[in-house]
Amino acid sequence: MEWSKVKNIIILILLALNGILLFLAAGREYEYRRYQEKARTEVLTTMAANGVSLKADVLPEDAALPALQLEREGMQFEPEQVEALLGPCRREDESGGIRVTYTGEKGRMDAFSSGRFTVEFRSGTMALGDRDAEAYGAGVLEQLGCESELVAREEDDGELRLTFRQIWGGIPVFNCESHLTYRDGELRRMEGQRLCGTEAAASQEKMIAVPTLLIRFLSQRNESGRMFSKITHIEAGYQAASVRPFSLTPVWYIETDTGAYILSGTDGKVLD
Repeated sequence: MEWSKVKNIIILILLALNGILLFLAAGREYEYRRYQEKARTEVLTTMAANGVSLKADVLPEDAALPALQLEREGMQFEPEQVEALLGPCRREDESGGIRVTYTGEKGRMDAFSSGRFTVEFRSGTMALGDRDAEAYGAGVLEQLGCESELVAREEDDGELRLTFRQIWGGIPVFNCESHLTYRDGELRRMEGQRLCGTEAAASQEKMIAVPTLLIRFLSQRNESGRMFSKITHIEAGYQAASVRPFSLTPVWYIETDTGAYILSGTDGKVLD
């Protein structure tokens, strides 16, 4: 048999094998999707039977986030970041970097090695003018090396309080929040927790599936006496460690009508 005919036969065989593999893969994907839909339908039914309101559009897709370790000895701000905010500063450090105080023309910052910080601004130095408070606040946090998203807005007796959550690589860090207080059209105070550093290591752990997460969450509610009757939001993200070695652990964040909960991304346990 001529080589060209043999080659054509081999090509046809390979094409047939590829077709069979694609067919099998499509079948597996279909079965997986069908199982997912069944599991989601069943968890909605179970929640309703236990007095918990949960809409189908609140259920997110399953997630897969790596656990991250950060290469950073401490979470202190860089001096140039502080000076961009407060102007030229006097720096005081009497605790070996655990707490550093900066005093500048616009106010004072106390920064801690854990990433916690407080800033008090002098009157007349951080006026909003015609600028939007939310955009202005996000820009101030960006000056400090913190990408963020607004998660809460409260107004009371002429005071506006905005809460921003830090974003790390596009993923929310649920326990890193900053609170900005405005009075009389000025930013007067900031306090919060901020994360920085570079990713030094990562490990991929399988995150618990959403239906399983919710069944375990329901079980923990029944056992602990935590009462809620409605789940309004579910989102995957990170929880930051507040001590060395600094790390980011995958978690699930669940908002209910009585409060928010952070659950382990691997086993669904409610975290303190």
